[in-house]
Amino acid sequence: MSQSYFNDKQQREVFHYLFLERLLRVSEPKFYVLKGGVNLRFFLNSPRYSEDMDIDVFGGSVQTLKKNGYKILSDPSFLRQLRSYGVRELLVNDPFKTKQTQTTQRFRLRLKNQAGEEFPTKVEFSRRNSKPEEVFAREMIHPEIARTYKRISYPCQHYTGESAAIQKIRALAYRKQLQVRDVFDLFILYNSGYLTTRTREFLTPQELSLAAKNLMSFSYLDYEGQVLEYLPLSERRLYEGPEPWEQMQAMIMEILSSG
Repeated sequence: MSQSYFNDKQQREVFHYLFLERLLRVSEPKFYVLKGGVNLRFFLNSPRYSEDMDIDVFGGSVQTLKKNGYKILSDPSFLRQLRSYGVRELLVNDPFKTKQTQTTQRFRLRLKNQAGEEFPTKVEFSRRNSKPEEVFAREMIHPEIARTYKRISYPCQHYTGESAAIQKIRALAYRKQLQVRDVFDLFILYNSGYLTTRTREFLTPQELSLAAKNLMSFSYLDYEGQVLEYLPLSERRLYEGPEPWEQMQAMIMEILSSG
C-alpha cells in the first residue's frame, strides 16, 4: 500500500494506534482506559476519525508517564513506522510548555506529511476519581482498524458503550467549548443500542436539561464543518444533509427528555 493512500485523518489514527501500542508495552496496561472518540472508533464501530486521543489514568506517577510519552515520541523506530504511512516528521511541542500536572498530562505535536503539510494532534491523559457507572473492559481493538494499517490488533482497556453514552451526555452538558461531535457520537451509540432511556438513570435532571439545551444549539453548518469532514467518503453520504442531522437531534432529544 503506497504512502499516498493515507490521508491526514488516517495518519492521525495510525499515530494514535501505534503510540498506544507502545505505551502499553513500556508501562502497566491496567493503568490506562481509552475514552472519547478514539474509543468509539477502535471498539464501538464509529466511522468518525478523531483529531486527538484521550485516556484516563488510574496509577503510576506523573513523571514516569511524562518520561515514557516523550521517549516514545523521540524514538527513531517510532518515526520509521510512521513514515511507512506518509508521516515524514513529528514536530513535538516544547515539553516545558505543555501541561503535566497531577490531573492532566498533554502531549501536543504536529504530523508533517510528505508534502510538507502539518496536522495537529495531541494525546491527553486525565487522572480523576472514577464513577461507579463508568465501566470499562479489556478487549482487542477491532480487527478492521488494525487491518487498514496492516497491523496486528492488541488488547486495551476502554469504556463500554453504555459508559461512553453517559460520558458523552455529560460532555454535551458541561463542556466549556461545546462540540457538535458529541451529538454525532451519541447518535452512533444510540444506533448501536448503547444509548437508551435506561441511560437517564445515571444522570441528574440538571445534566439532562443542560445536554438537551446544548443539543439544540448546533446548526447544520456546525455539523457539516466539524463532523462530516471527519467521516470517510463512503460513510459521509449516509449522514450528510439537513434531514439526517435533524433526525439525529430528534432521536437524542427523545432520550434526554423522556421520563
